[in-house]
Amino acid sequence: MSDPVLQMRGISKSFFNVEVLHAVDFEVQKGQVMGLCGENGAGKSTLMKILAGIHEHDGGEIVFRGAAVRRNPTPMEMQNLGISMIHQELNLLDELTVAQNIFLCREPRSASGLINFKRMRDDAAAILEKLGEKIDPRRKVRDLKIAQKQMVEIAKAISFNVSLLIMDEPTSMLTSKETKILFDLIASLSSQGIAVVYISHRLKEIIDIGHSVTVLKDGSLVAVKDVAEVTAQDLATLMVGRQVQTAKASDFAGDPEAVMLEVREVTDDLLKGVSFKVRRGEILGFSGLVGAGRTELMEVVFGMRRPKSGSVLIEGKPATIRSALDAIRADLGFVTEDRKATGLVGCRDITDNANYVSWLKTPGVFKGRARSLANAKRMVDRLAIRCSSPAQLVSNLSGGNQQKVALSKWLLSGARVLVLDEPTRGVDVGSRQEIYQIIRELAAEGVAIVIVSSDLPEVATICERVIIMHEGRITGTLAASELSEAKVMSYATDVGAGESNAGH
Repeated sequence: MSDPVLQMRGISKSFFNVEVLHAVDFEVQKGQVMGLCGENGAGKSTLMKILAGIHEHDGGEIVFRGAAVRRNPTPMEMQNLGISMIHQELNLLDELTVAQNIFLCREPRSASGLINFKRMRDDAAAILEKLGEKIDPRRKVRDLKIAQKQMVEIAKAISFNVSLLIMDEPTSMLTSKETKILFDLIASLSSQGIAVVYISHRLKEIIDIGHSVTVLKDGSLVAVKDVAEVTAQDLATLMVGRQVQTAKASDFAGDPEAVMLEVREVTDDLLKGVSFKVRRGEILGFSGLVGAGRTELMEVVFGMRRPKSGSVLIEGKPATIRSALDAIRADLGFVTEDRKATGLVGCRDITDNANYVSWLKTPGVFKGRARSLANAKRMVDRLAIRCSSPAQLVSNLSGGNQQKVALSKWLLSGARVLVLDEPTRGVDVGSRQEIYQIIRELAAEGVAIVIVSSDLPEVATICERVIIMHEGRITGTLAASELSEAKVMSYATDVGAGESNAGH
């Protein structure tokens, strides 16, 4: 029998006179895991932010646990009703501790009215232990890895007495082990009658853990399906309105001697004598578990991290790269994994963000607005960035379009070696295919591409050769034709048997 905990009826919303939600209906039953999917810009996050009290809605009504919710409530009111949301973008205060973030504005108090820090730390530790995490509640959030920060976000969300939990791309920064723990937690919450709305571009996850799935497209409701009735391919087709083809990468067929970038024996506190090469036009992948050292290695290459020893060569010539500016002037590019913190300036428009690296590369040159605008328009067209104009603030774009803007600045800079760290994190299936096509086009033009990815299907789709790391060392190298999930995981956990460990 139907037992809806939530009914959203005819929800409409406009930003800057553009309607982004068109009278959307959305319903979730008690204890149901409801998947919510759609392309970037389909309205998923906007709909859920209305439910969480973050955005006001222009039309429609919300009924929660049988009672109408007052129009445009505050986030705290919705949390007090029993609705909690884990956001796609991290929403933590770096200078506060883990415990302080989890219980912000809800700190336990002693009889005297003062904050009971011991109880707060103990309660935070208990929640984190439930998630399988051993994070010290006294640590400042700024000192955590991204995956750990995501688990703190999850801990904060479930610390409320929730009846409905919204998860927006919760596994995008998690390891496979942490993802399994999260899925077990979702099953446990569901068994207790707690409803979960699960937003993800990883469609297989929705099929694996969901009961039903709602699909949005261009701000409208397309379908509500039982997950037993659909496949991930079916959902992708509903999302983009056409068949989405997936392909497996081929082995590199270019000149093996045309080495664009070579790294020799890089060593620091984490990295242990790492060496690798990438050739002109090659798409080289780096795989491994969180903490393997992949991002740290790329930060060394780009001058953001100083190694104790080792060297970097560009087209066979030693390069002195002591800063990101040195790397930029050496025609290196780096699309970082956290676009919000290090990839974009959210308070500036598309034109500024797209041109920043080019401006840095040519100091003293007059930066004509007309030329910069023309560059931005060219990138908007080439990368199919969905925006009202290049003057739109980057913070107002969807995640996939933000990622395209982050990529555009390196395309405009003329980078000959381009590192992409988690290039499609939080990006929908349609935009993901567009980004893959751009990567292939760049490689065909002779750009050497290095992709760091925790997504094994992505590695198999785009990478012609894959290097696997474990605890700061290269433990295996596989050509695309040799690639399998089992082989990658065996090297990622350092149980691979007898194959080459060289990054050549």
